[in-house]
Parts: sequence; structure tokens; C-alpha cells
Amino acid sequence: MKKLTFIILILITIIGCSEKGKSEIEKFTFYSAPSFYSGFKIEIDNNSKKVIASIPYEYFLADSISKNTWKFIDSTDLKSIRKFLPKEIKFEVQAENTKFNELKSVLKKLSKFKTDKFPPHDGITINLEFENSQKIKSNKTFFSPNRSSEEGKLIIKTYEIIAEIFKDETKLEDAIENSQRYFSDEIFIVKSTNPLYVKFLNDNCDELENQINTLPKAKKIFVDLTNFNKDKNDCLEKILRTRYSKIKWILKTNENYGFAED
Repeated sequence: MKKLTFIILILITIIGCSEKGKSEIEKFTFYSAPSFYSGFKIEIDNNSKKVIASIPYEYFLADSISKNTWKFIDSTDLKSIRKFLPKEIKFEVQAENTKFNELKSVLKKLSKFKTDKFPPHDGITINLEFENSQKIKSNKTFFSPNRSSEEGKLIIKTYEIIAEIFKDETKLEDAIENSQRYFSDEIFIVKSTNPLYVKFLNDNCDELENQINTLPKAKKIFVDLTNFNKDKNDCLEKILRTRYSKIKWILKTNENYGFAED
């Protein structure tokens, strides 16, 4: 009788471990797609411990019917030319265990939340796909979650971890910032205090002066507008000049945003 009980316990343990293995998530894919900016995708593989990021190449496919009329290109044509189309930009990192496990933990928590049924007209769409060891895939989609909600906080934390893992990849940094805009009113990021180097993302004139007054004093300031994405607004330059005598602009090639040289 004891022998039979022992065998049953072993079988229960084996079955339990097997079921746990089936439910264990092996791979996460996190998509962040803001309405008015380019999005990005992150893949993490539990087996390889790699984190792969990619930014889609932006293009539009249209079929010309006449001089003034077009329609979306059909799927047959798309299939025939897909291999020639511009490819997405990829970045791959063998993340340190601490950051990898932190990212995996946050995404695992996010996968437990209920998702929205109906998308808004605009905003940001977050899609999380997860795959277990049996290659069974599931996904959750969040439409413009509130920054104060639990899922919103997890998404914000995901951005922070990804930004740290890929801190040397500028193109991905810009893409992450463009998603963070939907969860933050952050006007600028201080990248260095010596020299004073500030990357501006917004120019909310109502708050700008108070925010700039929190910056350290310096003889000169380097103002990075490479991900500014705004039309010229005199308040930014005007307020900067009340605090800094020398302003050094960092701009996208062939753009000056209407600011004076100094």
C-alpha cells in the first residue's frame, strides 16, 4: 500500500511539472504603436536571454487607378514584392540577467490584465503577445490605458527598462520617447549637467518657464531638438535666453526650426 501511494505521488508530481512547463511563457513580444509617431517592437526569448528591438520602415502602398484616384495595393501584388520592400531596423542585445528578468516580470504581470474591446479614434495601442513552451500563442491589446492605472504603470515601467537596455541606440531612443509622450507631460530630458545638455520633447509655453528654471545654471546650454517634432514656437528660445547667454542648438539635418544661431 505504501509503495502504491509513493508511485501515485510521483505521478502527480510529474503531471504537475509537465502542466507547469506547458503554461510557462517562453517568449514575449511587446508592440507599442502611437497614433501620430512611429512605433516599435520588442521581443524577449526566455531561452536565449536575448532582447530584440525593431523599428518599422515607414512606407505606404497604393495602386494608381487614374491621375487623381488610388486604392490600397492588393494582397497578391504585396506578396510578390514583399522581399524587395524596405526592411525594419533591428537591434539585438544580450541583456544582463537583472534587466532581462525585470523586463520579463513586468510583461508577465501585464499579460494578466483584461484588455479593451473597442479602440479609440487615436491615442496609443499596446499589444502584448506571449508564447508558451508548446508554441501556443495568446495576446492582449490595450488602447490608450490611463497612466495611473496598474496596466498603465506597467507599460511606463516597460519603456524605462527598454530605454536602459538600449541606451546607446538613438533611433530606438526616439521611438521610445514618442510612445512615452502618451503617458507623460515631460517637456525635456537632462542628458548631462556638465556640459548642460538638454533634449526637448515639447514646448508647452504655459509650463515652460517654470520647468526651465529648474535646470542648473550654466554659461551655455546645448539644446537638442532632434526629436522635438514641433513647429517653431518663439517661447522656447525667448525663455531660454532669459536664463542662458549662450545657446547651442542640435538640430536635424536641413532643419533650423526658425531659431537664431548663437
